[in-house]
Amino acid sequence: MASTTEELRTADRSDDPIGPGRAIAATLRSTLGPNGLDKMVIDRSGSVVVTNTGATVLDGLEIDAPIGRVIRDAIRAHARHVGDGTTTTALLVGELIDAADGLVERGLHPTSVVDGYGRAVSHAGDALRELSVPVDPDDDRVREVASTAVTGRWDAASARRFADITVDALDAVDYDAARLTLHAYPGGELADSERVNGILVDLDGSSTTVDGFGTDDRRTLADPTVALVDGEVTPPATEASGTVTVRNPDGLAAVREHERAARDGLIRSVAGRDVDVLVCQKSIDDGVKTDLARAGVLPVERTRRDEFDAIARAADATAVAAVADLDRDALGTVGSVRRRSVGGGAAIELSGLPGESHESLLLRGGTPHVAEETKRIVDDCLSVARHAARGGGVVPGGGAGMAAVSRAVADRASSVDDRSALALDAFAEAVTVIPRTLARNAGADPIDALVALRNRHHAGETAAGVARSGAVENMFDAGVVEPVAVPARCLETAVRTAGLVLRVDETLDAEPIEGGDDDGGHRGHDHAGDGDHAHESGGGYPWALSH
Repeated sequence: MASTTEELRTADRSDDPIGPGRAIAATLRSTLGPNGLDKMVIDRSGSVVVTNTGATVLDGLEIDAPIGRVIRDAIRAHARHVGDGTTTTALLVGELIDAADGLVERGLHPTSVVDGYGRAVSHAGDALRELSVPVDPDDDRVREVASTAVTGRWDAASARRFADITVDALDAVDYDAARLTLHAYPGGELADSERVNGILVDLDGSSTTVDGFGTDDRRTLADPTVALVDGEVTPPATEASGTVTVRNPDGLAAVREHERAARDGLIRSVAGRDVDVLVCQKSIDDGVKTDLARAGVLPVERTRRDEFDAIARAADATAVAAVADLDRDALGTVGSVRRRSVGGGAAIELSGLPGESHESLLLRGGTPHVAEETKRIVDDCLSVARHAARGGGVVPGGGAGMAAVSRAVADRASSVDDRSALALDAFAEAVTVIPRTLARNAGADPIDALVALRNRHHAGETAAGVARSGAVENMFDAGVVEPVAVPARCLETAVRTAGLVLRVDETLDAEPIEGGDDDGGHRGHDHAGDGDHAHESGGGYPWALSH
């Protein structure tokens, strides 16, 4: 740990554009696979996070080198799109730029290497598609995909349990991510995590407030009528502005009576429509909120936008701009609304949804960091399960996919009669970093494991991969599978990122550009091939002047 951290710091101080990629790969290498070790990430405030999730480690690293930040941003973008494979992508980037460095020293031009890598990743995609096996959403292999994604994070029983509740929740909402929410609460055990059939609104994390329930978890509203207002709820304002001068107590009483009458009219317009729960996307006037609670209406204010929209769809209700716009057709209903105390926090649970079904996963952890890490792992699990169920099929894990890619690209290189064959061969060797690292992290000899893996694949056993024990086994039989989209996207991201790094021959200090918005005519030009992350770090990364 100390040596890899020092290597990253040295790379940040160096002018070598290759160094940061190598250092990031070296930092994450020991976390790969079910036997991956944890990293202790300590920020400047002294907060400690222990994790073996590559994305979490990358988020905590202080990377000063511009090339290092480019690589990190590309890997972050990959994580957003795919949800898994962060460490794999980092290792592939490091290995590809390291192999390219050797080719450049032998006289191959960097652009020739980049072009060769581009051809190689195309052949790699073909090999993965040939290796893949189609699955249906109700196929048990979707559960195997989810279980594989969380294996090594917890014990086997916990991994299987989280995989089951994740897939069950996804299946209940037809794999629609918009109808599934995650909530993480500290102060409990992993075993306390549960699946909730309904909408769970976190009152602490979303700044939502509820008046009328108090702290009584036993109180439940059965079959309540729900109204949704997409704006502030306040007493009606006067049509013209002006100044009221009060000269005596009777005048003050008259003003207060006017305000009270306006507020009472608003309360009657809500209660008169038999509304039991008023959900407001913005704030509710304090006096109105108190009077609504006294009238038997549960006011819920400052509801987060995604939760507000989900409630509208689930309750089969129509959101209106103001209370005055409420009518019978805009109202909805749910089976029940109740308050829940979870881990020192509070939430309200809406269940029995007549409109759009919704699921919530309530995740627990001993500390806030553990709870948030659990949420992040389950989010990855959700992503890969959705990728598997959407189509495209699954491939065996344990490095089997990369072994198949290596063999296919090496075979292709033997039929190429120009210098790009060198880049194809380098690519074929570079992707074996995944099975080699899995074997090393399992305590096995990586060379012996790679030889055995290649022999099995040459014999037609294309599902052979490195098992948790370090032995080479059939991954389909072992239930170790992943969506074909994960390794395919890992390779694509790694090649694009490595290509960007290889095209940089020098890092130049520049004066700030006047105006800030002028990008030299390259507005919207995507130099990493993944436009979502081009400016994520707040300043983007240098534009290639030759463009």
